[in-house]
Amino acid sequence: MLRKIVRVLAGIYIAYVLIALLVVMPAANFLAPKYVHDTYGRKLHTDIILFNPFTFNAEVRGARLSETDGSAFAALDRASVNLSLASLFKQGVVLDEVSLQGLRLHLRRIDAETYNFSDLIPPADEEPAPESDAGIPAVTIDRLSFTAERIDLSDEARDEPFRTHYKGIDINVTDLSTIVEEGKPYRIAAHAESGGALDWEGTVSIPAARSEGTLRISELSLRPIWRFARPWLRFELREGKLSLQGDYAVSWGEGLDYDVTNGQLRLAALDIQPLDDQELADTGLSMTALTVSAVTLAGSEATVDVSEVRIDNLAVAGWSEGAQVSLAELFAMDKLPESGAETEAAPRDETGPEWQVNVADIRLQNSNVRWRSEYTDPPELLISPVEARAQAISWPFSGDSPLSLSFTINDTTQFTVDGALALENGQGNLEYSLAALPLAWFNPNLPSALKATITDGKLDTRGTISLNEFLPVTVATDGSITAFSGSMEDSEEALTRWDTVRWSQLKVNLDERLVHLDKLQIHDYEGRVHIASDGSVNASRVWQEEVGERAGEIVHDLDLDRPWQVDVPEIFISDSAIDFKDESLPIPFRTIIGDVNGSIINVSSAPGAATDVDIKGSVDGYAPVALLGSAVPFADTPELDLELTFKGVDMVLLSPYSGTYAGHSIERGLLSLDLGYSLENNRLKGNNQIVIDQLKLGDKVDSDKALDLPLELALALLTDMNGVIDLKIPVEGDVNDPQFAIGSVVAGAIVNLITKAVTAPFALLGSLVGAEEDLQRVAIPTGTAQLNEQSQEKLGLLYEALNQRPALTLVIGGQVQLDADRHALQKAALAQELIAAGVQAGEVSSRGPDYMAVIDKRYADLGTGKGLDETSFKQRNDAVLATFAVSDEQLLGLARDRAVATKEYLVNELGMPADKAVIEQAAELDGDAQAFSGVVLDVDY
Repeated sequence: MLRKIVRVLAGIYIAYVLIALLVVMPAANFLAPKYVHDTYGRKLHTDIILFNPFTFNAEVRGARLSETDGSAFAALDRASVNLSLASLFKQGVVLDEVSLQGLRLHLRRIDAETYNFSDLIPPADEEPAPESDAGIPAVTIDRLSFTAERIDLSDEARDEPFRTHYKGIDINVTDLSTIVEEGKPYRIAAHAESGGALDWEGTVSIPAARSEGTLRISELSLRPIWRFARPWLRFELREGKLSLQGDYAVSWGEGLDYDVTNGQLRLAALDIQPLDDQELADTGLSMTALTVSAVTLAGSEATVDVSEVRIDNLAVAGWSEGAQVSLAELFAMDKLPESGAETEAAPRDETGPEWQVNVADIRLQNSNVRWRSEYTDPPELLISPVEARAQAISWPFSGDSPLSLSFTINDTTQFTVDGALALENGQGNLEYSLAALPLAWFNPNLPSALKATITDGKLDTRGTISLNEFLPVTVATDGSITAFSGSMEDSEEALTRWDTVRWSQLKVNLDERLVHLDKLQIHDYEGRVHIASDGSVNASRVWQEEVGERAGEIVHDLDLDRPWQVDVPEIFISDSAIDFKDESLPIPFRTIIGDVNGSIINVSSAPGAATDVDIKGSVDGYAPVALLGSAVPFADTPELDLELTFKGVDMVLLSPYSGTYAGHSIERGLLSLDLGYSLENNRLKGNNQIVIDQLKLGDKVDSDKALDLPLELALALLTDMNGVIDLKIPVEGDVNDPQFAIGSVVAGAIVNLITKAVTAPFALLGSLVGAEEDLQRVAIPTGTAQLNEQSQEKLGLLYEALNQRPALTLVIGGQVQLDADRHALQKAALAQELIAAGVQAGEVSSRGPDYMAVIDKRYADLGTGKGLDETSFKQRNDAVLATFAVSDEQLLGLARDRAVATKEYLVNELGMPADKAVIEQAAELDGDAQAFSGVVLDVDY
């Protein structure tokens, strides 16, 4: 019986071997290619398909699968599955080995929805398969091995086809089981195009649904990724390598949980350049390394902790021209391809904890920026080295993060920032320092119409800034601008310059709108006020045209509901000067107000706060100048009380102005000014005292702007016995009146004073002695040249006034009143004749009876035809007087006698020098002019 059983079993086994060798193997080698061809239209070639009936091993060697067009799709050297006899006594299926060796595969995307393997994928069932509760099949694989010689990936659906490959892929798993919970080791290795390696090893347990291990990617070239995205990019990634590694643990039994420790990421040798070197020249980005160190990720706690992020040798180059910024264009994305059907984003898991990210330290080291801009001169700036650091960065933002930044520009300017910032709300405090910033760099930003450039000057400042919502709230700074100078276009001469402008403790509170400046010091300032030949002042007109309208808009924008509060306790000015030049005159004028020293105390917007001004200097180094007083500049109606004085200015320097506006140069003279002005309730009151000492005019100057006035006479009238002209010129006006301009008002007052002096000189002379009567006319009784008491008194006042104006010469002109003086001379002739005829003089003077009888007799002798009873005594007396003829020569003689009598009194009685009084007498009588009995006086010089 036993032998029979053995024979049966042997027969079965022999049959099994024969079937395997003679049926199964030939059938597999024949049917497999036929099935592939019939089903997929592809060709399958194999060297041999083997089945070992003794080891239960199925093997395919030298398999090659084509695409439908006959091109190569896939090939492999060997694939085998070895069933273990342990399956007879162990749980589930046990495989000694599953192996695929030497795979070569080319995967292609032909169009948006078609791949070269799409026909190999079975169609999806319309009805989803019912979920099975059978669980994972019980399988154990003692050795799983997969090697790929090369896998090519191609995308031919793009306008510009893309292709890359991976090679040297090696996957090994030992004792992989769906039954044993103990983790089993695995290892995956691969090499990418252009270098780079994947090394992934660890343990995996399918029943326990967990895996642990280490993942390493080393020196992975990023160029294939760039080549994939190239159609949508404007830059070329010339080089760049990615490395990362970390230890991980993942479980997926009851929800996904994962952890990463010892994570490292390094992006090295990055070099990005524009695809079009002509369009985006001088633009690029490179970096030695970006390193992220000591990364820890806890999935269950939703936390990521990073010890350090370090960027080494970042180099950025670019430029801006108008609205074009080269870096923005370099990284601009062209239109991306449509992705096809829209997909809804996966809903966010609101039940889990919110992710938190903590980065302990971020550093930027040894970096630089090379930037070309139209807004600086020189246009190219090299910012190097750039060092930056941020610490304790958390997401969501919380807590204060220490920050620091430092860089140097063109090996000249140094800038640093240190402080802390709360990224959650933008609150923080920063300390900053800026050293040796050349202000000439900003010349391109000056309005072109200004026609000026900054030729020198450096800004140094340091201070603190407090922030809220990332915006400045308070600023505190100390600083200075040194060695500053600026010049006009096409001129080597500085428009303005100074050695130092220094401020101490400038504090600005933007929320409260407060400005406080402890001290402002201006040292060795030299300003130039130059009037050009066309009358423009240092291009001020074109400057106003350029920025005036915009300045008004800015002022309007700043005119908010709360005014700014300003407090400047002290402004100190030392060793400064103002250079004034006027080239609009026929003779160019220039002078310097130098040695300017002084202070402006308490500039404040506080109600009623008065600013005290005390500034002193000198004109051309010898004539003192002082500005003293106070002002309330911030009041609703500003107030001031200022006095500006000049002492002993040499008037020879003013010849260009006197020649232009007075028609004379100045040979000598000293000028002193005392200009006092007060402003209250918008009314300006000025008391201007002008004192001119020992003025002597020089040669005449032809000028169409000269005033048409007898200047020499005016000066003689205004110059006293000491050679001094002392003028007091008050002015007053409403500063809100657009027609009121202080300069024109003062000039008009001076012209009016001179005009009044030359047109009414005796009014001026009378004011010198307090006389209210007219000193120009001295009355003398009719018919005589003898001065009466009133005449002598008036001449005495005139003499006293002329003593105060020694440059004047008195011109005396005798006058007659034709009718009155002729009548008086007739009376004198009649009286003389009657006295000679024996009539008593007393009778004549008193018109006594004897006088009246003689008159009546003489009237009767005239034979007028009228009797005594028909006329009055006056009529008869006039008729008799009319018989005495008075010639014009007699009247002219009376006028001359009166002029002579006046001069004799002035010279002989009062002591006037004879050459200071001259007689000017007309040769003929002028009826219109001769209407005064006495002398009419004039003055000459």
